[in-house]
Amino acid sequence: MASKGTESKNYYDDGSNQVSEVSAVTLKKLARRRNLTGESELLVIVLVGLPGRGKSFIGRKLQSLITWRGNECKVFNVGRYRRHVQRELEAEEELQGVDAIRQSVGACDANFFDSKNPKAQEMRQKSASLAMKDMLEWLDYEPPIEERIADVTMAHIAAKASIVTSRIAIFDATNSTRERRKWVLEEATNPANRNGKKTGCVFVESICDDQELLDENFRFKVRNSPDFHGMTEEEAILDLRKRVQKYEEAYETIEDDTQSYIKIFNLSSKLLVNHIYGRMAKVIVPCLMSWNIGSRPIYLIRAGETVNSAQNENSTKPRKVNRGDMLGPRGIHFRNALEKFMEKEGKIFAQKSKDALKMAFGPQSRTTGTSISGVVSADQALLMEEDSDAEDVNLGFNIHIMSSTMPRAVETASWHKLHFKIEELPNLNPLDKGDYSGMELEEIREIDPEWYAMLEKDPFLTRFPGGECYADLIHRLETCIIDMEQQVNMTCCVSHVSVLQVLMAYFRRTPSSKCTSIEVPMNTVIKYTPVTGGGWTESMHRVIKPEHLDSTNHEISLVQTSNSTPIWGDHPSASTSRTFAYTSFEEEGNEGFDNE
Repeated sequence: MASKGTESKNYYDDGSNQVSEVSAVTLKKLARRRNLTGESELLVIVLVGLPGRGKSFIGRKLQSLITWRGNECKVFNVGRYRRHVQRELEAEEELQGVDAIRQSVGACDANFFDSKNPKAQEMRQKSASLAMKDMLEWLDYEPPIEERIADVTMAHIAAKASIVTSRIAIFDATNSTRERRKWVLEEATNPANRNGKKTGCVFVESICDDQELLDENFRFKVRNSPDFHGMTEEEAILDLRKRVQKYEEAYETIEDDTQSYIKIFNLSSKLLVNHIYGRMAKVIVPCLMSWNIGSRPIYLIRAGETVNSAQNENSTKPRKVNRGDMLGPRGIHFRNALEKFMEKEGKIFAQKSKDALKMAFGPQSRTTGTSISGVVSADQALLMEEDSDAEDVNLGFNIHIMSSTMPRAVETASWHKLHFKIEELPNLNPLDKGDYSGMELEEIREIDPEWYAMLEKDPFLTRFPGGECYADLIHRLETCIIDMEQQVNMTCCVSHVSVLQVLMAYFRRTPSSKCTSIEVPMNTVIKYTPVTGGGWTESMHRVIKPEHLDSTNHEISLVQTSNSTPIWGDHPSASTSRTFAYTSFEEEGNEGFDNE
């Protein structure tokens, strides 16, 4: 009988109120988790899967995310080492006057991947060993002593953020047998091999049995992989299918539940997670669930100009920045022009989606089940989604709008015709300047020159007294990145300079520590379009014509007090600046650059 005072008033709502006690059963069950939860500064992510399953796509996305978070990450692709070994053997055989390597071992056609081909198997193991050697050397690298001492010294300064970083290596290969994975695990984590350096190991297996996805992946692979140079696309795909068949004959999926692993089915339609704990788990797993191969664009937009920005422009005195400022006349003009631009973009995206849908399915009907719509045809599901998301007007497209809670940002995203729901997120609010909130950099420099000197030396890690630094923004923007990545429709994010700099660093694959120098122009839409390799292309669209400004003095400039000081603030300043000319979005081109 339960002791007095421990009974729950309603067991079905509250469960038991009895205090949990340590027991042998719980200790035994949690022993494995306790061992795996221990933090390690070194981690190896081992990709597993047949060719054409998106392993390299996953590897590149992981590298971008991990590097953006402030960690060091590098991909070691065994295929690259295999081609290096191939070139060396080709040169050696050429000197010996024997047959070319492609004829002798089948490199790099399908016969090379035959488990019954001993010479090719030896070459594959040599390639893997070289990659492993380089990976472990990279993991074990330590900065010079003077660098580490400097870091330790600076970490004791209250205004300096202290961040925990890791070195994470991604071992990109098929790793398709238990024997190969056991070898990788032994080499990477055995204390005897690692000189006592604790190293974690997580296997990420990509499984795909969706034939349409496989066909699409195969076409991408043969168009880009050096293995198929000199072949027609039909020849290359045929050779790739034979290669996959050779691997399938010896393929062994991960079944050892003592290991830490994640299984991804059909490019994140389902995930199976086993023994994944620690600080990286809370980031990697949600991201693996969010990534998709859709072609939806993402738009980053700086909040429009406020009332205070338009007042006293010729004054040399610092202007008080109020977080609650509303849009001024030029800010409202930008908002209206932005709505027209997004409507145009939405119609283009909707038409491309419909054209692709017709090409994919034609007169056929493919069923798909969702928790919302039940079982319907794929094309009907898409049309249902479009119709349900276009709220008041049958636009044929939907835009997922994210905004900070600042009034100027919400107002910038509040449109007259496009009545889409605005998700207001405090995570997107500008960098918190703490005690210096509302001040421009010039004023802060006069008040506290000592702290300002620290800011100039390291703008990324120097924290505002009682506020934030750029490194802090990384952590609060992780969920926003996941939200953007998981969307299948257009996404529009309205925020502020400091936040947009950090987001742009992610999409550009720029180290986050360098984000403070990224310029974010006013009255401009920054568009990111995914590329098939896992990266993004960037294009900038200025949506207001110069003649729409009532004065040439109204060109908005970006603050740049020095080469090292961060560029931030949603208001113009009288300091040295860089200016941008405005062009209409109707005249704007769509050229961008490949960030892969």
